[in-house]
Amino acid sequence: MASPLDAIASAWRTDGPEGVARLCAPDAAWIVDGQTHAGRAAIAACLRALGDSPDSVRIYVRRAFCDLREPEWWAGEWVMRSSPDGQRWREIEQGVLLQLRGDQIAYLRLHSDQRSVREVTADAPLRAEPWPPAIPAPARVMTHEEILAVHLRHTTQGWARGDAETVVSCHAPESVIHTTFEVVCGHDQLRRAVLAYHENYADTVITVHRVVYSGEYLAIHQTWTCTNRKTGVRAGDEDLNIGVLQDGKFWRWREYYDSRTSAQTLAQTAFGRPEAA
Repeated sequence: MASPLDAIASAWRTDGPEGVARLCAPDAAWIVDGQTHAGRAAIAACLRALGDSPDSVRIYVRRAFCDLREPEWWAGEWVMRSSPDGQRWREIEQGVLLQLRGDQIAYLRLHSDQRSVREVTADAPLRAEPWPPAIPAPARVMTHEEILAVHLRHTTQGWARGDAETVVSCHAPESVIHTTFEVVCGHDQLRRAVLAYHENYADTVITVHRVVYSGEYLAIHQTWTCTNRKTGVRAGDEDLNIGVLQDGKFWRWREYYDSRTSAQTLAQTAFGRPEAA
């Protein structure tokens, strides 16, 4: 069965933004980088800003998966290329959270990696994704409660307290964290990242809004709030994270959030290092 993310990509190729809007319930809501578009007309208008014809946007779905407990909830990642002027193409990588009502889209949330934006040709190869060399098959499927327990230990007991060993204990030895700024591979780099984070940010609070888990892939929609120790700026990043969690260990973790408004980036720092110009 094709996923609703693939249905969106196909509808745009066939009928453009109006075709995508027709996939939605009349009262559907799309939230794009924090801005809400309610109803088919508003959704179509939002999409027309990217391009008003089937040839102006191309969506490449990297992966899509639905929740085992609530199969109307889907999550995934795609690469969107748009060319409103029909000449230059702009590419951005996005995380997607979506709810179906029957065969219609009732809710969709997009989180963009703004630092992934680049100009490309229409048919340029997609960027390679950082992944562990190999991920073994899980011994069993984790429960919702087990997932939350691992995640909250990872974040509230680990990252929030600067406890690098607790964070490391939640990751496979070859795990990969793909942030908007860098890729952290393996336990040694992860320890350094946790300590650098704690040196620069305080009063971290994580609020989980939704978990989507397929038995292999995991998506967590949450708000990560912290205070920049150097500037005193406090901000909450509403983010979408897509990863692989198996047998209590994270193997892959990709973050999507608006890096332009984050407390971590207002001071032009990422894991304690100056942001590249």
